[in-house]
Amino acid sequence: MSIIVGTAGHVDHGKTMLIKALTGVDTDRLQEEKKRGISIDLGFAPLQLSAGRVVGVVDVPGHERFIHNMLAGAGGVDLVLLVVDATEGIMPQTREHLSILELLQVKKGLVAITKCDLVEEEWLELVEEEVKEELQHSFLAKAPIIRTSAVTGQGIEELKNAIDRLTDEMTGKDTTSPLRIPIDRVFVKDGFGLVITGTLLTGQVRHGDNVAVIPPGIESRVRGIQVHGAQVELAQAGQRVALNLSGLEKEQLERGAVVASPGIFNTTSLLDVRLKLLPDAPHALKHAAPVHFYLGTARTVGRVVLLNSDQLKPGEEAYCQFRLEKKIVAQRGDKFIIRSYSPMFTVGGGVVLDENPARHKRYRPQIISHLQKIDKSEADFLLYKLREHKWLEFAGFQRLSKMGAQSTLELLEKLQEEGLVVKRRELYFPREKWQQWKDLILQVLKEFHAEHPLLPGYDKARLKSLLPQGFPNKAMEELLGELYREKQIEVLEDVVRLAGFKPELGRLQTEVVKSILSFCQQKGFRPPSVKEVSAFTGLSEEKLVPYLIYLHHKGDLIKVSEDLYLASDVYDEALKILVRHFSQSEKLTLAQYRDLLESSRRFAQSLLEHFDGEGYTRRTGDVRVAWKLPVNQE
Repeated sequence: MSIIVGTAGHVDHGKTMLIKALTGVDTDRLQEEKKRGISIDLGFAPLQLSAGRVVGVVDVPGHERFIHNMLAGAGGVDLVLLVVDATEGIMPQTREHLSILELLQVKKGLVAITKCDLVEEEWLELVEEEVKEELQHSFLAKAPIIRTSAVTGQGIEELKNAIDRLTDEMTGKDTTSPLRIPIDRVFVKDGFGLVITGTLLTGQVRHGDNVAVIPPGIESRVRGIQVHGAQVELAQAGQRVALNLSGLEKEQLERGAVVASPGIFNTTSLLDVRLKLLPDAPHALKHAAPVHFYLGTARTVGRVVLLNSDQLKPGEEAYCQFRLEKKIVAQRGDKFIIRSYSPMFTVGGGVVLDENPARHKRYRPQIISHLQKIDKSEADFLLYKLREHKWLEFAGFQRLSKMGAQSTLELLEKLQEEGLVVKRRELYFPREKWQQWKDLILQVLKEFHAEHPLLPGYDKARLKSLLPQGFPNKAMEELLGELYREKQIEVLEDVVRLAGFKPELGRLQTEVVKSILSFCQQKGFRPPSVKEVSAFTGLSEEKLVPYLIYLHHKGDLIKVSEDLYLASDVYDEALKILVRHFSQSEKLTLAQYRDLLESSRRFAQSLLEHFDGEGYTRRTGDVRVAWKLPVNQE
């Protein structure tokens, strides 16, 4: 199990000194930090605990000018170490950091009162009471408060033991979900090349893995992994990692990019969220107001679309949509922070509900209802996304859920048990959509039979075109198979019809059929074209075609080509002549077959091409050879 401990607190309250006392590591690595005596950027250190356990420590800057750096480190924190200077007590950044941690939904922490060697006992008691009062309504209300001094060593072991106890009670992060590491540092190291660092939020990464780096949206190979300065083959969720990546230039990356499992994550500039404005925000947040938006290690400017009001008052919570100026990587469940545009201070934050939503119109009750549902239920979110996509394979669901295979499978099984999703082969469908498609097919067939009583059924390929674009062939087979098993349809080769349907002829139609068949039989090996049959019967070609199809499916006419139907007895005779020839010769030319039929070259060619299509013959250059000739033709 791997845990990240993050510091929080006002500038110059001794966070960095305290971490050095705990870990032996000075987390101020920049020359400017050492010169000015304050932390500017994130610092990192390993903390050795009992039984050989090591937790990662993220030391954040306390100055309000560097709050963006603090936010870049706070996103992966599991346990917070709130630092309060005994000589100053609670200060503005103490409160802002605490608000940020509340909004990020950090659940556990402890408090260190620093510089205790500089004040009297009586003063310490007053500071401790002030801290308790400040935290009484926060997640730190029952947190241990430990008096410390980095100079004398007071309370350092007690603090380390308290961290040990708290982290031992915590559950580790999800190692089964896809890999995701928000990048907080990018640098080039001599002899190694490009290195990124970050907190491994979910999943795991091995030496040699291919990973996606987004943006710029290209794949790279992991050439090396370090955890707490040591080379490892595998890193897991909850650890601070440094990855040596191949094929990338430093200029291509910046803080806010993400290293992730390939094919899972994309950038987005549109987010559906639940947003809460802090109770002490100085003013209401207006619709379309610009704000600074922070998620993970990424930061951008965005406009808030209030979906059900014109403003959000301090302390209120609402569903809304963010439209961001710069695309970032986000996923459902991510926590974010917003700060006022100018002057900058933290005003609120919330949770991402959908990282790939449609653009919503305002004041639509159905949209609010939808957001309420997906806010409460992961299963409802997946069902909503399935309805958007119409069908998905399991891998598609994993891309949407961004969870491990087992968790995704359990959600799908739950939806199936509730009758909301059906699985056909390896595809999943919303049940109501599946039923709609079945009903559509039955309705189309009913209308078709009423309009075309002579035709044997509806063309199967054309029937598929009535379903959503890209509808899988295997799904079409399942759909028709289900209707067939329910005895609602019949499938005859390339046509589909309602169960029990039979083409029916009236008296006049019977006469037309007889005349067409007689005419085609009389013509023998000089068969008429569709146009000629039309002229003979006096029917337009449009009205004639249903009769020809009827005779074809009945077996009285054979369709040789789109424009040529042959009486079945004439066809049988032509086939006999073909078989007889190949019993005496290995090859057949077009001219030879024309002469054997005593017909036209055009007819002989159409018939031979038909036989090729049936697999009776094969064309080799200018001749045909026998292939799979029918038997018993004599």
